[in-house]
Amino acid sequence: MGMIEKLKEDMKAYMKAKDMVSLNTVRGILNEINVRDLKGIKITEEEIIKVLRSEAKKRKESIETFQKAGRTDLTEKEEKELKIIEGYLPAEISDEDLTAKLKEVVASCEDKSFGSVMKASIAALKGAADGKRISTILKQVL
Repeated sequence: MGMIEKLKEDMKAYMKAKDMVSLNTVRGILNEINVRDLKGIKITEEEIIKVLRSEAKKRKESIETFQKAGRTDLTEKEEKELKIIEGYLPAEISDEDLTAKLKEVVASCEDKSFGSVMKASIAALKGAADGKRISTILKQVL
């Protein structure tokens, strides 16, 4: 079963269970996928992972903002949504494996500038880690 089918099946289950937070979260993910499809972006499993990572990043930023504002009600809602989204994401690569992979990428790059190595690293890792983690560890490697 592909990721889109899984999302649609889960959406039906959330409707039956009347789990509105989960339902709205999955609807939002499917909506983002449809928007990309309408823009002519080919929807692959990798593209769906990008959407999920983007949605997770939005939730993390919202949680941070709401915590600073003292809005625990909204923080809790965003944390629930983040947990749901993370359930669809593949497990991230460990820091040790990430460091080893980044060393390989650095060794294979002719241009050792941060920007070009970062671009090559993101392409090589294909969603195995989020950009912020890659950036942090890449700075240590370089």
